[in-house]
Amino acid sequence: MDKYTLKTVFQKSFLGLIWRIEADTANGVLAIETRNRDQGTPSFSVVDYTTGVSLIHEIPYGDRHWTLAGIIEGKLIVRAFGTDSPDHPGIACLDAFTGNLLWEQFNYTLLGIANRQLIVRHRSFAAGYEQYLAPSDGNLTQFNISVDKPIGSAVVLPRTYTADVPTFLKNYAVYGDIFYCQVGLKHIWAFHEKDGQAFRVRLVVSSGRAILADVVVLANLVKMTPEVFFMIDQLLFIISDNKQEIVSYLV
Repeated sequence: MDKYTLKTVFQKSFLGLIWRIEADTANGVLAIETRNRDQGTPSFSVVDYTTGVSLIHEIPYGDRHWTLAGIIEGKLIVRAFGTDSPDHPGIACLDAFTGNLLWEQFNYTLLGIANRQLIVRHRSFAAGYEQYLAPSDGNLTQFNISVDKPIGSAVVLPRTYTADVPTFLKNYAVYGDIFYCQVGLKHIWAFHEKDGQAFRVRLVVSSGRAILADVVVLANLVKMTPEVFFMIDQLLFIISDNKQEIVSYLV
């Protein structure tokens, strides 16, 4: 079986540091929070991960105590957090296509997102009394499970491979853990190698005992990275060592 070259779907650079990523796999987009190096203030981007087209790019909102909570059907949800606790009133919604502010709610704390609704608690209560907000307008709504689109996450994170190392990987100078996941009939392997005093990350794609692709995706690393990659369907995403770039490959 001949080797093939991994196709780069997109490569995006940011002025801020990549801080958090959320996926809306029902609509094929990634929401990305970046942070200013000096002030720590957040900006928010949305990219169509199937094409690499930017919908919005590093739109600021809030101070350093706001962060990305999720993205639901074209609406980017951000939330406030306290200096001593993650629970703090303050929720806002930005249009994922324009960056425009759609609504703000300062009377509720965001507890979570489920079934495309926001689970909240009024700021007057310390525990219990969960209610639900509609992402469309930020108003209270009855809990409702919508079944027209999948609600489970399609994001796949690699796991540490603990079985015997396959024979076809034994020719590599693997340093540390091997990370692994499977997509269809393909097996994705990633691991560090020493490169002088630095490290690099090698990605290997196999099927059966045959290696289909073999490429170094990160190089000149000062230290090993614990977050090697994540996948959505057949797309593999790598965040650069300086956390200012994300690259996607079609596996």
